[in-house]
Amino acid sequence: MQAHFYCGAGGIGTMTGDFNGINVLSEQWSLVLAALPYGIGIIDETGDIVYVNPACLDIMSQSVSRMIGQKIDNFLPCGVIFKELLPSRKSFSYSNSSPNGGMMTIEILPVGAEPEVRGAVLLARDDRDLKTVKEQLQWAMDKVKYLEQKLKEEKESGWNSGRMKSESLEQKIIRSIKPGKTFEKFIGMSQKVLDLLAVAAKAAKVQSTVLICGKSGTGKELVAEGIHQASSRAQEAFVRINCAAIPEALIESEMFGHEKGAFTGAVKRKIGKFEQAHQGTIFLDEIAEMEPSMQTKLLRVLQNGCFERVGGEETIRVDVRIIAATNREMEQMVKTGQFREDLYYRLNVIPIQLPSLNERKEDIPLLVDHFLKKFCHEFGKQSIGIKKAAMDVLVSYDWPGNVRELQNIMERMVALTDSSYIEMEDIPDCCYCKEKLEISADAGNIYGAIMQGELFSLAEYEKHIIKAALEKHGSYTAAGKALGITHKTVAAKAQKYGIDK
Repeated sequence: MQAHFYCGAGGIGTMTGDFNGINVLSEQWSLVLAALPYGIGIIDETGDIVYVNPACLDIMSQSVSRMIGQKIDNFLPCGVIFKELLPSRKSFSYSNSSPNGGMMTIEILPVGAEPEVRGAVLLARDDRDLKTVKEQLQWAMDKVKYLEQKLKEEKESGWNSGRMKSESLEQKIIRSIKPGKTFEKFIGMSQKVLDLLAVAAKAAKVQSTVLICGKSGTGKELVAEGIHQASSRAQEAFVRINCAAIPEALIESEMFGHEKGAFTGAVKRKIGKFEQAHQGTIFLDEIAEMEPSMQTKLLRVLQNGCFERVGGEETIRVDVRIIAATNREMEQMVKTGQFREDLYYRLNVIPIQLPSLNERKEDIPLLVDHFLKKFCHEFGKQSIGIKKAAMDVLVSYDWPGNVRELQNIMERMVALTDSSYIEMEDIPDCCYCKEKLEISADAGNIYGAIMQGELFSLAEYEKHIIKAALEKHGSYTAAGKALGITHKTVAAKAQKYGIDK
Protein backbone atom coordinates (compact mmCIF):
# COMPACT_ATOMS: atom_id res chain seq x y z
CA MET A 1 0.00 0.00 0.00
CA GLN A 2 1.40 3.37 -1.05
CA ALA A 3 0.35 6.29 1.10
CA HIS A 4 1.54 9.80 1.79
CA PHE A 5 -0.55 11.52 4.43
CA TYR A 6 0.38 14.34 6.72
CA CYS A 7 -1.23 16.59 9.28
CA GLY A 8 0.35 19.89 10.25
CA ALA A 9 -0.38 22.20 13.15
CA GLY A 10 -2.46 24.40 10.89
CA GLY A 11 -4.64 21.54 9.63
CA ILE A 12 -4.53 18.88 6.96
CA GLY A 13 -2.83 19.43 3.63
CA THR A 14 -3.66 17.85 0.27
CA MET A 15 -3.56 14.11 0.70
CA THR A 16 -3.38 11.28 -1.80
CA GLY A 17 -3.01 7.59 -1.23
CA ASP A 18 -4.31 4.12 -1.89
CA PHE A 19 -6.25 2.28 0.80
CA ASN A 20 -7.55 -1.15 -0.27
CA GLY A 21 -7.27 -0.17 -3.91
CA ILE A 22 -9.24 3.07 -3.76
CA ASN A 23 -8.36 6.71 -3.31
CA VAL A 24 -8.98 7.29 0.39
CA LEU A 25 -8.51 10.98 0.86
CA SER A 26 -9.13 13.47 -1.89
CA GLU A 27 -8.86 17.18 -1.22
CA GLN A 28 -12.58 17.21 -0.43
CA TRP A 29 -12.11 14.48 2.18
CA SER A 30 -9.25 16.43 3.72
CA LEU A 31 -11.33 19.58 4.11
CA VAL A 32 -14.34 17.76 5.54
CA LEU A 33 -12.43 15.60 8.05
CA ALA A 34 -10.29 18.52 9.18
CA ALA A 35 -13.45 20.46 10.05
CA LEU A 36 -14.89 17.70 12.25
CA PRO A 37 -14.46 18.14 16.02
CA TYR A 38 -14.12 14.37 16.41
CA GLY A 39 -10.95 12.33 16.30
CA ILE A 40 -10.60 10.34 13.07
CA GLY A 41 -7.65 8.16 12.04
CA ILE A 42 -6.86 5.55 9.38
CA ILE A 43 -4.83 2.39 10.01
CA ASP A 44 -3.47 0.21 7.21
CA GLU A 45 -3.45 -3.60 7.15
CA THR A 46 -0.02 -3.78 8.81
CA GLY A 47 -1.18 -1.75 11.79
CA ASP A 48 0.56 1.49 10.79
CA ILE A 49 -1.27 4.75 11.45
CA VAL A 50 -1.32 6.51 8.07
CA TYR A 51 -3.65 9.42 8.80
CA VAL A 52 -5.05 11.40 11.74
CA ASN A 53 -7.04 14.61 11.77
CA PRO A 54 -6.24 17.54 14.12
CA ALA A 55 -9.04 16.60 16.55
CA CYS A 56 -7.53 13.12 16.99
CA LEU A 57 -4.12 14.62 17.86
CA ASP A 58 -5.76 17.00 20.32
CA ILE A 59 -7.85 14.33 22.08
CA MET A 60 -4.93 11.90 22.37
CA SER A 61 -2.46 14.72 23.19
CA GLN A 62 -0.03 13.48 20.53
CA SER A 63 2.05 15.12 17.84
CA VAL A 64 2.10 14.19 14.16
CA SER A 65 5.53 12.53 14.45
CA ARG A 66 4.40 10.42 17.41
CA MET A 67 1.39 9.01 15.52
CA ILE A 68 1.87 9.00 11.71
CA GLY A 69 3.84 5.91 10.79
CA GLN A 70 3.61 4.45 14.31
CA LYS A 71 1.99 1.11 15.16
CA ILE A 72 -1.52 1.28 16.56
CA ASP A 73 -0.48 -1.49 18.96
CA ASN A 74 1.50 1.18 20.85
CA PHE A 75 -1.79 2.83 21.77
CA LEU A 76 -3.82 -0.32 22.54
CA PRO A 77 -4.19 -1.92 25.99
CA CYS A 78 -1.63 -4.53 26.98
CA GLY A 79 -2.36 -7.90 25.37
CA VAL A 80 -4.51 -6.51 22.54
CA ILE A 81 -2.96 -7.02 19.08
CA PHE A 82 -4.34 -5.16 16.06
CA LYS A 83 -3.82 -7.99 13.53
CA GLU A 84 -5.85 -10.32 15.75
CA LEU A 85 -8.78 -7.88 15.69
CA LEU A 86 -9.12 -7.76 11.90
CA PRO A 87 -10.40 -11.28 11.08
CA SER A 88 -13.37 -10.89 13.46
CA ARG A 89 -14.62 -7.81 11.52
CA LYS A 90 -15.93 -6.56 14.88
CA SER A 91 -15.24 -3.17 16.37
CA PHE A 92 -13.05 -2.88 19.47
CA SER A 93 -13.25 -0.03 21.96
CA TYR A 94 -11.59 0.87 25.23
CA SER A 95 -11.55 3.82 27.61
CA ASN A 96 -8.67 5.43 29.40
CA SER A 97 -7.87 8.59 31.32
CA SER A 98 -7.06 11.46 28.98
CA PRO A 99 -4.19 13.87 29.73
CA ASN A 100 -6.66 16.66 30.48
CA GLY A 101 -8.13 14.67 33.37
CA GLY A 102 -11.27 13.47 31.57
CA MET A 103 -12.11 10.13 30.00
CA MET A 104 -10.95 9.21 26.50
CA THR A 105 -12.57 6.46 24.45
CA ILE A 106 -10.87 4.87 21.43
CA GLU A 107 -12.73 2.63 18.97
CA ILE A 108 -11.18 0.56 16.16
CA LEU A 109 -13.55 -0.20 13.25
CA PRO A 110 -12.22 -2.80 10.75
CA VAL A 111 -12.99 -1.92 7.11
CA GLY A 112 -12.41 -3.54 3.73
CA ALA A 113 -14.11 -5.73 1.17
CA GLU A 114 -14.78 -9.46 1.60
CA PRO A 115 -13.08 -11.80 2.19
CA GLU A 116 -10.22 -9.77 3.68
CA VAL A 117 -10.27 -6.91 6.14
CA ARG A 118 -7.28 -4.82 5.23
CA GLY A 119 -7.42 -1.83 7.49
CA ALA A 120 -9.41 0.06 10.06
CA VAL A 121 -10.78 3.46 11.06
CA LEU A 122 -9.82 4.91 14.43
CA LEU A 123 -12.41 7.00 16.29
CA ALA A 124 -11.35 9.01 19.34
CA ARG A 125 -13.67 10.94 21.62
CA ASP A 126 -13.33 12.89 24.80
CA ASP A 127 -16.57 12.75 26.83
CA ARG A 128 -18.65 12.77 23.67
CA ASP A 129 -21.34 10.44 22.44
CA LEU A 130 -19.73 7.97 20.01
CA LYS A 131 -23.03 7.58 18.22
CA THR A 132 -22.88 11.27 17.32
CA VAL A 133 -19.39 10.74 15.93
CA LYS A 134 -20.57 7.97 13.64
CA GLU A 135 -23.50 10.06 12.42
CA GLN A 136 -21.19 12.96 11.69
CA LEU A 137 -18.83 10.64 9.82
CA GLN A 138 -21.71 9.38 7.70
CA TRP A 139 -22.69 12.98 7.02
CA ALA A 140 -19.12 13.69 5.95
CA MET A 141 -19.16 10.73 3.55
CA ASP A 142 -22.43 11.91 1.99
CA LYS A 143 -21.04 15.43 1.71
CA VAL A 144 -17.91 14.17 -0.05
CA LYS A 145 -20.03 12.26 -2.56
CA TYR A 146 -21.94 15.46 -3.25
CA LEU A 147 -18.74 17.47 -3.70
CA GLU A 148 -17.20 14.86 -5.99
CA GLN A 149 -20.30 14.81 -8.19
CA LYS A 150 -20.31 18.59 -8.37
CA LEU A 151 -16.61 18.65 -9.29
CA LYS A 152 -17.21 16.07 -12.01
CA GLU A 153 -19.97 18.21 -13.53
CA GLU A 154 -17.79 21.34 -13.45
CA LYS A 155 -15.02 19.53 -15.34
CA GLU A 156 -17.38 18.67 -18.18
CA SER A 157 -17.94 20.93 -21.18
CA GLY A 158 -19.78 24.20 -20.76
CA TRP A 159 -23.10 22.70 -21.88
CA ASN A 160 -24.73 19.34 -21.44
CA SER A 161 -28.28 18.08 -21.69
CA GLY A 162 -28.48 17.45 -17.96
CA ARG A 163 -28.41 21.19 -17.31
CA MET A 164 -31.56 21.62 -19.35
CA LYS A 165 -33.56 19.49 -16.93
CA SER A 166 -35.86 21.13 -14.41
CA GLU A 167 -33.92 19.66 -11.48
CA SER A 168 -30.18 20.11 -11.09
CA LEU A 169 -27.72 17.34 -10.26
CA GLU A 170 -27.03 18.92 -6.87
CA GLN A 171 -30.74 18.88 -6.01
CA LYS A 172 -31.02 15.20 -6.94
CA ILE A 173 -28.04 14.25 -4.77
CA ILE A 174 -29.35 16.21 -1.80
CA ARG A 175 -32.83 14.70 -2.23
CA SER A 176 -31.33 11.20 -2.32
CA ILE A 177 -30.57 11.44 1.40
CA LYS A 178 -33.59 10.59 3.57
CA PRO A 179 -35.00 13.52 5.59
CA GLY A 180 -34.27 12.08 9.02
CA LYS A 181 -33.62 9.10 11.28
CA THR A 182 -37.30 8.96 12.25
CA PHE A 183 -38.22 7.62 8.80
CA GLU A 184 -35.60 4.85 8.70
CA LYS A 185 -38.26 2.18 9.23
CA PHE A 186 -39.78 3.05 5.86
CA ILE A 187 -37.54 1.01 3.56
CA GLY A 188 -36.99 2.42 0.08
CA MET A 189 -34.84 4.78 -1.96
CA SER A 190 -36.97 5.15 -5.09
CA GLN A 191 -37.83 8.68 -6.17
CA LYS A 192 -41.48 8.27 -5.15
CA VAL A 193 -40.45 7.21 -1.65
CA LEU A 194 -38.00 10.11 -1.29
CA ASP A 195 -40.66 12.55 -2.49
CA LEU A 196 -43.30 11.38 -0.01
CA LEU A 197 -40.80 11.32 2.88
CA ALA A 198 -39.73 14.86 2.01
CA VAL A 199 -43.39 15.96 2.35
CA ALA A 200 -43.71 13.98 5.62
CA ALA A 201 -40.59 15.67 7.03
CA LYS A 202 -42.07 19.10 6.27
CA ALA A 203 -45.41 18.07 7.81
CA ALA A 204 -43.60 17.10 11.02
CA LYS A 205 -42.45 20.70 11.51
CA VAL A 206 -46.01 22.07 11.70
CA GLN A 207 -49.18 21.13 13.58
CA SER A 208 -51.56 20.79 10.62
CA THR A 209 -53.66 17.66 10.17
CA VAL A 210 -52.30 15.08 7.74
CA LEU A 211 -54.25 12.62 5.57
CA ILE A 212 -52.18 9.62 4.42
CA CYS A 213 -53.70 7.71 1.51
CA GLY A 214 -52.53 4.44 0.05
CA LYS A 215 -53.49 0.83 -0.45
CA SER A 216 -53.42 -1.64 2.43
CA GLY A 217 -49.91 -2.73 3.33
CA THR A 218 -48.08 0.29 1.91
CA GLY A 219 -46.82 1.56 5.28
CA LYS A 220 -49.25 4.33 6.26
CA GLU A 221 -48.75 3.78 9.99
CA LEU A 222 -44.94 3.87 9.61
CA VAL A 223 -45.16 7.29 7.96
CA ALA A 224 -47.57 8.55 10.63
CA GLU A 225 -45.25 7.36 13.40
CA GLY A 226 -42.28 8.96 11.64
CA ILE A 227 -44.10 12.31 11.46
CA HIS A 228 -44.84 12.12 15.19
CA GLN A 229 -41.27 11.18 16.10
CA ALA A 230 -39.88 14.03 13.98
CA SER A 231 -42.27 16.59 15.48
CA SER A 232 -42.10 18.72 18.62
CA ARG A 233 -44.58 16.26 20.20
CA ALA A 234 -42.17 13.32 19.99
CA GLN A 235 -41.85 13.04 23.78
CA GLU A 236 -45.61 12.74 24.21
CA ALA A 237 -47.99 9.87 23.39
CA PHE A 238 -48.63 8.46 19.92
CA VAL A 239 -52.11 6.90 20.20
CA ARG A 240 -53.52 4.61 17.49
CA ILE A 241 -57.20 4.00 16.69
CA ASN A 242 -58.37 1.62 13.97
CA CYS A 243 -61.78 3.04 13.09
CA ALA A 244 -62.75 -0.11 11.18
CA ALA A 245 -61.97 -2.49 14.04
CA ILE A 246 -64.22 -0.91 16.71
CA PRO A 247 -67.99 -1.61 16.72
CA GLU A 248 -70.18 1.41 16.05
CA ALA A 249 -71.74 1.22 19.53
CA LEU A 250 -68.35 1.44 21.22
CA ILE A 251 -66.31 3.81 19.06
CA GLU A 252 -67.52 7.00 20.75
CA SER A 253 -66.62 5.61 24.18
CA GLU A 254 -63.28 4.40 22.82
CA MET A 255 -62.41 7.82 21.40
CA PHE A 256 -63.87 10.17 24.01
CA GLY A 257 -64.29 7.96 27.09
CA HIS A 258 -67.38 7.58 29.30
CA GLU A 259 -68.60 8.28 32.82
CA LYS A 260 -69.58 5.66 35.34
CA GLY A 261 -73.14 4.45 34.68
CA ALA A 262 -73.30 5.99 31.21
CA PHE A 263 -74.56 2.67 29.84
CA THR A 264 -74.91 -0.95 30.89
CA GLY A 265 -71.48 -2.25 31.81
CA ALA A 266 -69.96 1.20 32.46
CA VAL A 267 -68.92 0.37 36.02
CA LYS A 268 -66.29 3.10 36.21
CA ARG A 269 -65.06 6.18 34.39
CA LYS A 270 -62.98 5.49 31.30
CA ILE A 271 -60.46 7.89 29.75
CA GLY A 272 -60.76 7.98 25.96
CA LYS A 273 -58.03 7.94 23.35
CA PHE A 274 -58.20 11.68 22.77
CA GLU A 275 -57.49 12.40 26.43
CA GLN A 276 -54.66 9.87 26.38
CA ALA A 277 -53.17 11.69 23.39
CA HIS A 278 -53.26 15.15 25.02
CA GLN A 279 -50.24 17.19 23.78
CA GLY A 280 -49.30 14.23 21.60
CA THR A 281 -50.54 12.73 18.33
CA ILE A 282 -53.55 10.57 17.57
CA PHE A 283 -53.51 8.32 14.50
CA LEU A 284 -56.94 7.56 13.05
CA ASP A 285 -56.43 4.57 10.77
CA GLU A 286 -59.15 3.58 8.27
CA ILE A 287 -60.85 6.95 8.82
CA ALA A 288 -63.15 6.35 5.84
CA GLU A 289 -64.92 3.58 7.78
CA MET A 290 -66.14 5.99 10.47
CA GLU A 291 -69.93 6.28 10.78
CA PRO A 292 -71.58 9.63 9.87
CA SER A 293 -72.59 10.35 13.49
CA MET A 294 -68.98 10.00 14.65
CA GLN A 295 -67.78 12.12 11.73
CA THR A 296 -69.83 15.02 13.11
CA LYS A 297 -68.35 14.63 16.60
CA LEU A 298 -64.83 14.34 15.25
CA LEU A 299 -65.37 17.53 13.24
CA ARG A 300 -66.19 19.38 16.47
CA VAL A 301 -62.94 18.20 18.06
CA LEU A 302 -61.00 19.40 15.02
CA GLN A 303 -62.74 22.79 15.07
CA ASN A 304 -62.85 23.52 18.81
CA GLY A 305 -60.49 21.03 20.44
CA CYS A 306 -63.18 19.94 22.92
CA PHE A 307 -65.67 17.13 23.59
CA GLU A 308 -67.71 15.47 26.38
CA ARG A 309 -67.35 11.92 27.63
CA VAL A 310 -70.30 9.62 26.97
CA GLY A 311 -72.80 10.22 29.78
CA GLY A 312 -70.89 13.27 31.01
CA GLU A 313 -71.56 17.02 31.04
CA GLU A 314 -68.04 18.34 31.56
CA THR A 315 -66.44 19.84 28.45
CA ILE A 316 -62.90 18.55 28.07
CA ARG A 317 -60.32 20.46 26.06
CA VAL A 318 -57.36 18.69 24.50
CA ASP A 319 -54.33 19.69 22.45
CA VAL A 320 -53.97 16.86 19.93
CA ARG A 321 -52.28 16.58 16.53
CA ILE A 322 -54.42 14.42 14.22
CA ILE A 323 -53.03 12.18 11.50
CA ALA A 324 -55.58 10.14 9.54
CA ALA A 325 -55.13 7.35 7.03
CA THR A 326 -57.29 5.48 4.53
CA ASN A 327 -57.03 3.00 1.69
CA ARG A 328 -60.19 4.28 -0.01
CA GLU A 329 -60.89 7.02 -2.56
CA MET A 330 -62.00 9.80 -0.21
CA GLU A 331 -62.97 12.28 -2.92
CA GLN A 332 -65.34 9.75 -4.45
CA MET A 333 -66.85 9.04 -1.01
CA VAL A 334 -67.45 12.77 -0.55
CA LYS A 335 -69.20 12.96 -3.93
CA THR A 336 -71.50 10.04 -3.04
CA GLY A 337 -72.26 11.43 0.43
CA GLN A 338 -70.52 8.64 2.32
CA PHE A 339 -68.10 11.05 4.00
CA ARG A 340 -68.67 14.60 5.22
CA GLU A 341 -67.16 17.14 2.86
CA ASP A 342 -66.27 19.62 5.64
CA LEU A 343 -64.52 16.91 7.66
CA TYR A 344 -62.61 15.73 4.59
CA TYR A 345 -61.21 19.21 3.99
CA ARG A 346 -60.32 19.53 7.68
CA LEU A 347 -58.35 16.29 7.52
CA ASN A 348 -56.81 16.82 4.08
CA VAL A 349 -54.70 19.86 4.95
CA ILE A 350 -51.45 18.05 4.12
CA PRO A 351 -52.14 15.04 1.86
CA ILE A 352 -49.55 12.29 1.49
CA GLN A 353 -50.09 9.62 -1.17
CA LEU A 354 -48.18 6.37 -0.65
CA PRO A 355 -47.31 4.44 -3.81
CA SER A 356 -48.14 0.76 -4.05
CA LEU A 357 -45.21 -1.65 -4.11
CA ASN A 358 -45.92 -2.30 -7.78
CA GLU A 359 -45.18 1.39 -8.45
CA ARG A 360 -41.73 1.26 -6.83
CA LYS A 361 -40.36 -2.10 -7.82
CA GLU A 362 -36.78 -0.83 -7.60
CA ASP A 363 -37.27 -0.93 -3.81
CA ILE A 364 -38.15 -4.65 -3.74
CA PRO A 365 -34.50 -5.85 -3.47
CA LEU A 366 -33.99 -3.46 -0.51
CA LEU A 367 -37.10 -4.80 1.20
CA VAL A 368 -36.14 -8.42 0.51
CA ASP A 369 -32.70 -7.85 2.04
CA HIS A 370 -34.28 -6.12 5.08
CA PHE A 371 -36.73 -8.95 5.72
CA LEU A 372 -34.07 -11.63 5.20
CA LYS A 373 -31.95 -10.07 7.95
CA LYS A 374 -34.96 -9.44 10.17
CA PHE A 375 -36.33 -12.99 10.11
CA CYS A 376 -32.92 -14.69 10.21
CA HIS A 377 -32.32 -12.78 13.43
CA GLU A 378 -35.77 -13.58 14.83
CA PHE A 379 -35.51 -17.30 14.00
CA GLY A 380 -31.88 -17.60 15.14
CA LYS A 381 -30.70 -18.68 11.68
CA GLN A 382 -27.43 -18.00 9.93
CA SER A 383 -27.48 -15.32 7.23
CA ILE A 384 -29.56 -16.39 4.21
CA GLY A 385 -29.14 -15.01 0.68
CA ILE A 386 -31.36 -15.16 -2.38
CA LYS A 387 -30.59 -16.38 -5.89
CA LYS A 388 -31.00 -13.95 -8.78
CA ALA A 389 -33.68 -16.06 -10.49
CA ALA A 390 -35.73 -16.01 -7.29
CA MET A 391 -35.29 -12.26 -6.91
CA ASP A 392 -36.41 -11.77 -10.52
CA VAL A 393 -39.67 -13.57 -9.75
CA LEU A 394 -40.28 -11.39 -6.68
CA VAL A 395 -39.63 -8.22 -8.68
CA SER A 396 -41.96 -9.38 -11.50
CA TYR A 397 -44.86 -10.12 -9.14
CA ASP A 398 -47.56 -7.40 -8.85
CA TRP A 399 -47.87 -7.58 -5.00
CA PRO A 400 -51.57 -6.76 -4.51
CA GLY A 401 -50.94 -6.95 -0.75
CA ASN A 402 -47.98 -4.58 -1.04
CA VAL A 403 -45.18 -4.57 1.56
CA ARG A 404 -47.27 -6.49 4.10
CA GLU A 405 -47.69 -9.36 1.61
CA LEU A 406 -43.96 -9.32 0.82
CA GLN A 407 -43.14 -9.41 4.53
CA ASN A 408 -45.41 -12.41 5.11
CA ILE A 409 -43.96 -14.34 2.16
CA MET A 410 -40.38 -13.57 3.22
CA GLU A 411 -41.17 -14.79 6.75
CA ARG A 412 -42.60 -18.02 5.33
CA MET A 413 -39.61 -18.67 3.05
CA VAL A 414 -37.01 -17.96 5.76
CA ALA A 415 -38.89 -20.16 8.24
CA LEU A 416 -39.19 -23.13 5.88
CA THR A 417 -35.93 -23.14 3.93
CA ASP A 418 -33.04 -25.37 5.00
CA SER A 419 -30.66 -23.86 2.46
CA SER A 420 -28.32 -20.90 2.73
CA TYR A 421 -30.12 -19.33 -0.26
CA ILE A 422 -33.73 -18.70 -1.22
CA GLU A 423 -34.24 -20.68 -4.44
CA MET A 424 -36.95 -20.61 -7.10
CA GLU A 425 -38.64 -23.63 -5.56
CA ASP A 426 -38.97 -21.78 -2.22
CA ILE A 427 -41.20 -19.11 -3.73
CA PRO A 428 -44.97 -19.71 -3.36
CA ASP A 429 -46.92 -20.33 -6.55
CA CYS A 430 -48.97 -17.18 -5.98
CA CYS A 431 -45.91 -15.03 -6.73
CA TYR A 432 -45.56 -16.18 -10.31
CA CYS A 433 -47.03 -13.72 -12.80
CA LYS A 434 -48.59 -16.24 -15.16
CA GLU A 435 -49.45 -13.65 -17.79
CA LYS A 436 -45.77 -12.67 -17.94
CA LEU A 437 -44.29 -16.15 -17.76
CA GLU A 438 -46.64 -17.90 -20.19
CA ILE A 439 -45.25 -17.87 -23.72
CA SER A 440 -47.26 -18.54 -26.84
CA ALA A 441 -47.27 -22.03 -28.32
CA ASP A 442 -45.33 -21.01 -31.45
CA ALA A 443 -42.51 -19.78 -29.20
CA GLY A 444 -41.94 -23.36 -28.07
CA ASN A 445 -42.41 -22.45 -24.39
CA ILE A 446 -38.76 -21.41 -24.14
CA TYR A 447 -39.01 -20.10 -20.60
CA GLY A 448 -40.47 -23.34 -19.31
CA ALA A 449 -37.86 -25.34 -21.23
CA ILE A 450 -35.04 -23.35 -19.64
CA MET A 451 -36.49 -23.95 -16.18
CA GLN A 452 -36.50 -27.68 -16.92
CA GLY A 453 -32.91 -27.68 -18.10
CA GLU A 454 -33.46 -27.72 -21.89
CA LEU A 455 -31.52 -25.22 -24.00
CA PHE A 456 -32.17 -23.87 -27.51
CA SER A 457 -29.78 -22.32 -29.98
CA LEU A 458 -28.87 -18.65 -29.54
CA ALA A 459 -30.61 -17.85 -32.83
CA GLU A 460 -33.85 -19.37 -31.49
CA TYR A 461 -33.73 -17.17 -28.40
CA GLU A 462 -32.92 -14.13 -30.53
CA LYS A 463 -35.87 -14.81 -32.82
CA HIS A 464 -38.39 -14.86 -29.99
CA ILE A 465 -36.88 -11.83 -28.23
CA ILE A 466 -37.16 -9.77 -31.42
CA LYS A 467 -40.71 -11.00 -31.97
CA ALA A 468 -41.78 -10.20 -28.40
CA ALA A 469 -40.25 -6.71 -28.58
CA LEU A 470 -42.05 -5.90 -31.83
CA GLU A 471 -45.37 -7.23 -30.53
CA LYS A 472 -45.06 -5.10 -27.42
CA HIS A 473 -43.69 -1.87 -28.88
CA GLY A 474 -45.03 -1.95 -32.44
CA SER A 475 -42.13 -0.30 -34.26
CA TYR A 476 -38.49 -1.02 -35.05
CA THR A 477 -37.38 2.18 -33.32
CA ALA A 478 -39.28 1.54 -30.05
CA ALA A 479 -38.30 -2.14 -30.00
CA GLY A 480 -34.65 -1.24 -30.62
CA LYS A 481 -34.68 1.29 -27.79
CA ALA A 482 -36.17 -1.28 -25.40
CA LEU A 483 -33.56 -3.90 -26.40
CA GLY A 484 -30.63 -1.47 -26.45
CA ILE A 485 -29.91 -1.90 -30.18
CA THR A 486 -30.52 0.21 -33.29
CA HIS A 487 -33.75 0.11 -35.27
CA LYS A 488 -31.75 -1.06 -38.30
CA THR A 489 -30.57 -4.10 -36.34
CA VAL A 490 -34.14 -4.90 -35.30
CA ALA A 491 -35.35 -4.60 -38.91
CA ALA A 492 -32.53 -6.84 -40.17
CA LYS A 493 -33.22 -9.49 -37.52
CA ALA A 494 -36.95 -9.38 -38.23
CA GLN A 495 -36.31 -9.90 -41.93
CA LYS A 496 -33.85 -12.70 -41.17
CA TYR A 497 -36.36 -14.64 -39.06
CA GLY A 498 -39.44 -13.77 -41.13
CA ILE A 499 -41.12 -11.73 -38.38
CA ASP A 500 -43.83 -9.25 -39.33
CA LYS A 501 -43.85 -5.90 -37.54
